[in-house]
Amino acid sequence: MKIYFILLAFCCVTIASAEITTAPIAFLKGHDAVVQSVLVAAPDTLPKAVREEIKAHINAAFDFPELSRLALGEYWEQRTAKERAHFTETFSGIISEQNFDSFLRYYREGNITYQSETIENDKAVVTATVPLEREQVEIVYKMHLVQNAWRIYDLVIDGVSTAEGNRRRYARYIKKKSYEKLIAQLDKQLDRLLQTQK
Repeated sequence: MKIYFILLAFCCVTIASAEITTAPIAFLKGHDAVVQSVLVAAPDTLPKAVREEIKAHINAAFDFPELSRLALGEYWEQRTAKERAHFTETFSGIISEQNFDSFLRYYREGNITYQSETIENDKAVVTATVPLEREQVEIVYKMHLVQNAWRIYDLVIDGVSTAEGNRRRYARYIKKKSYEKLIAQLDKQLDRLLQTQK
């Protein structure tokens, strides 16, 4: 689950200006500062309200409809608007709940270094490294503009795309069983994760 661990490690500060004044790396660094400020002010055992605040920051960093579309690949177009909304809600919920503890560990122990950024029209690529306890991970952020704010739509971890990995895994499941069984399984998974937080 290292890919999801890194995926959850980045959230955002809302950009209110009609024009983009924040470069992608500055956006990510600003996000880091906001999350760190929340953690510094919080006790070691986080109250539920603080956990929810952090989760809200996490969700705001990503373009979940685009992440969901990429995860389903060709099967996205076959879904109704209601089914797409359902999948997006479940998919984003699993990511948030399943990796919350790893997310906290990253911010308390990790130290990311942003190496470079490339911007082309409304898309950007940021390369960074993260020293973990036993290894150093390279992350390539794929970002684009959504309502004049940068949002992450894919992460490439040590050369492996999260979007492609999800797409292959879900495609295999759908071909073997069905989309209906996939979403039912994901709903059950999210429900189990939510129960553990009560």
